[in-house]
Amino acid sequence: MNVQQLVDAIAAFDSHDALHANLTREDWKLLAPYLSVRFLKPGDVLMQRGDSDRELYILAEGELHVTVDTTVLASLKPGTVVGEGTFFSGQPRSANVLASKVGVAWALTWEKFEAMSVKHPQLSLQLVKGLAAVLAVRMREALLVGEFT
Repeated sequence: MNVQQLVDAIAAFDSHDALHANLTREDWKLLAPYLSVRFLKPGDVLMQRGDSDRELYILAEGELHVTVDTTVLASLKPGTVVGEGTFFSGQPRSANVLASKVGVAWALTWEKFEAMSVKHPQLSLQLVKGLAAVLAVRMREALLVGEFT
């Protein structure tokens, strides 16, 4: 799977909580070996509420639904980062994330991130800056509506 698909999805994602990691095409090529690809079918569970696996995803293709019980809280489009809270905190996930369409998600585990940080510290720093901005925007929104999801 070509990382360019992911780069294009991130670049095309026009949202206030988009990932702006300031990474070049060469940076993405360095990052790609630390990522794994997940092919999704409708109904596939990407994340389960209560799990504490430290893995985040970037959706390259398809659509995801964030749910609690039977309530859909959000529909996520290509280019979206999901799972960043548990990735950084190690705390249990607060919602389920399911594929609503056929798609592709790229995953980064905490262990792979740590390995990348040793070998490519500047790349890791740029990625963390981008992910921190996503987390900050989402946290602010959650505070404004009075609910963390």
